[in-house]
Amino acid sequence: MVSPQATGLQVSVHGHPNADTLLLWHPAARTGSDAEEVAALASRIANRSGARVLVPRWSDGRDLLRSVRYARESSVHPPDQLSVVGYGDAGIAALSLALHQGRLGIGLTRVTCVDGGADLRDPISGQPLSDPAPGGEPDSTGPVPATAVDVVEGDSPAAAAWASERVEAWRDAGWSATLVPATQFTWRVRPSQ
Repeated sequence: MVSPQATGLQVSVHGHPNADTLLLWHPAARTGSDAEEVAALASRIANRSGARVLVPRWSDGRDLLRSVRYARESSVHPPDQLSVVGYGDAGIAALSLALHQGRLGIGLTRVTCVDGGADLRDPISGQPLSDPAPGGEPDSTGPVPATAVDVVEGDSPAAAAWASERVEAWRDAGWSATLVPATQFTWRVRPSQ
């Protein structure tokens, strides 16, 4: 089901409305050209994990932030139980969202970065991803959030090294971070990817 938000952003919703919410940021949803394949992925995730999966059709970082607001406002669970999975530059945005959640006044259960890389920028800020500061956000005095962070290992040696380095940086800063082997990650638009 596709529902327009008040802002005009379209979001497809998969799974039971009372389930925990997972926000899926996929670059193929930007233009809608692969919308059916992304919808099929979202349905697979919803069916297998029992989550309510929201897929916004986004074009920039403002849309990503609007989708977070929509996910939080439309959830029947506490809004800070949101999980975000991002692919490519949206994966960088998911990691950045986790880093800056205190400043943004939100909480996240888990963020997952898929197909990230050193050459990608966060589409929300337009900046490269910074490493987390020990003890929390650079502009906060609070502790590191309880958000779990997953980085999926890339297929190339450079992408795999980047993912491993990111996980170590997050762990060094006190976060719960996991490196997910590419061979164990099945949430792809095309399962053969």
